[in-house]
Amino acid sequence: MVYEAKGLLQWTDVGIEDAWEPVIQDLLNSETVFYAQTKKYPVDSINYQFVARTGRNAAVGPIKSVDAITGDSAAKIELSHKLKQYRAAVYIEDARVLEARKNGIGRLKDAWASEIEYATLDLGANINTSLFGTTQTEGFETGGSANPMDGLRGILATSGDIYGKSRSTYDVLAANVDAVTTTFTFAALRGWLTTLRKNGGRNFVIYTTHEIKDIILNKMENNKMYMGVSSQAGFEGQITIDGVPIVPDKDCPAEHIFILDREAYYIATFKPFSLGVPLGKDNLTETKYIWGIADLVFTRFNTSYKITGITG
Repeated sequence: MVYEAKGLLQWTDVGIEDAWEPVIQDLLNSETVFYAQTKKYPVDSINYQFVARTGRNAAVGPIKSVDAITGDSAAKIELSHKLKQYRAAVYIEDARVLEARKNGIGRLKDAWASEIEYATLDLGANINTSLFGTTQTEGFETGGSANPMDGLRGILATSGDIYGKSRSTYDVLAANVDAVTTTFTFAALRGWLTTLRKNGGRNFVIYTTHEIKDIILNKMENNKMYMGVSSQAGFEGQITIDGVPIVPDKDCPAEHIFILDREAYYIATFKPFSLGVPLGKDNLTETKYIWGIADLVFTRFNTSYKITGITG
């Protein structure tokens, strides 16, 4: 009788996923800025369903003792978004696996550690770039092509549909976009922030390019008065304007500024990024992969701003 060897599990890695998960998360964070600083929210479905508030509860305010107590509720809409799937795969030849096992792991341990580290760093770079991209899609694929995570350039829009609803019908789903302003000024920034605060935003962060960060610093430098005999110039620490942090990200597209309400977005995570091992083998290599299911989600858009075309 002949047995088919294809599909057998050659080696067993008990607990490898749990052991590598915190390492992978640290590596992803070390390679990214926007992804690392965005809160992750665990969800229980790939087809993620959530609600957005569109109006206030009317049954609030003063009342007389003889008035009837009539209840109300905040106006809400149900939204739905299908998350995205990512992977980074690494492999080493079986001969090296066997050699390492005969020699107490040794070089295999170092080889796997370096391969997983490099693959995770590359995955983080890919994800962070996607998060500034121009696409907004639903699910793993469209027309046979795998979909990246939704990007800020694509998801922050004033019109069209999002999560199955029309932005023109619900104000909270329409982001603010300025494609006219070309020169950064502190007055313009305060105007953008005032709009967002009037819409209910409170906790802001600004992501931009390193070039625009330098434009801001140069404008601050021009307004700075040097006193005394110190030979030190420039600035130290986190850049903030009116208490709002300015965060440069190498993946932010040129001439863009994103003012985001940190209470209005997160990365919905169905499967945290961790290490997996295929059960089948069809060649003499040992393969592992880093795998996760997640996506960028906004619960409201009118408290965020996308500014394009800033050149000076």
